[in-house]
Amino acid sequence: MSSSETNPTQRINELYWGFVISRAIHVAAKLGIADHVSGTAVHAKDIAKHLSLNEDRLYRLMRLLASYGIFEETDKGMFLATPLSSSISSDGEFSIRNAAHMVTKSMWEAYGHLEHSVCTGEDSYTELFGKGVFEYLDEDAEENNQFARAMHNYAELENPVIAECCPLSDAKTLVDVGGGQGGFIKALLSQNEQLNGTLFDQPHIVNQATHIEEQSALNLRFDKSHGSFFEKIPSGADAYVLKRILHDWSDEDCCKILQTVKAAMTPESKLYVIDAIVPEGNVPHFSKDIEAFLMTWGGQERDKEEFEKLFSQVGLTLSAIIETPTPLSVLEVQLPS
Repeated sequence: MSSSETNPTQRINELYWGFVISRAIHVAAKLGIADHVSGTAVHAKDIAKHLSLNEDRLYRLMRLLASYGIFEETDKGMFLATPLSSSISSDGEFSIRNAAHMVTKSMWEAYGHLEHSVCTGEDSYTELFGKGVFEYLDEDAEENNQFARAMHNYAELENPVIAECCPLSDAKTLVDVGGGQGGFIKALLSQNEQLNGTLFDQPHIVNQATHIEEQSALNLRFDKSHGSFFEKIPSGADAYVLKRILHDWSDEDCCKILQTVKAAMTPESKLYVIDAIVPEGNVPHFSKDIEAFLMTWGGQERDKEEFEKLFSQVGLTLSAIIETPTPLSVLEVQLPS
């Protein structure tokens, strides 16, 4: 039994200082340190020279990371790659390098004001910057681009397996609401040959979305539309998708989004909400960790009962929950029969 298990004070101390390793991973990912470490040991001074970093400070950062299995120090200053370091290298098979440094300057500052959100129920962004997170990102190109790259990074890993879990075999038309640059709709079209899809998002986002690579067969079944999901979306589709959308918003804003989708649905349409469902009890779950971060935006994760209440408020019914191999679930929603 470890000392942390027998000594509650030590365990609390370890948890409290967790932000140190978090930010260390962020810096390593942002600077691309893992790109210069391989199966052959390399000295920190050589990496520092290549990346124009301070040799002493880089060594100390890498020594910390190695203590968590992110790199392996074989001799003083000499480091090897590990499976964990490969996860933050640009060419790692399942790399999340972009996602690992998505917590930009403003997000880091906002999370530092978590106390404000807990005390008032308000988002920290508005308190700090006078505007919500997405308004802020719209006005800061560098942070917005990094956030977009991070979301794409997560999505490209999870999209294929989540798409397999969506029961769309009977659907002929689909609208991906807030679908970003089209990664998920590409996965859905690839796995459902009968399906035609419309990518819907804000104009400046949709304009960056190209047709689906060189796959002309998919391009023939794909189009784009733009606007605000608080106002109006394309109507009459067999299926609608909201992936990683509702957890960014308050209940009030979620109801507005859901009302917009409901207005576009036919009696036979299905809505697929793809988000985490917070499990009951004390079981650890990533949704519980990320929720504290989301609260500083004004968002939140939800348990099954909270989702049912949300849908009920706008006259929709939760008809099924489909688990996926990821922390996300597919919630099938429809109009009352």
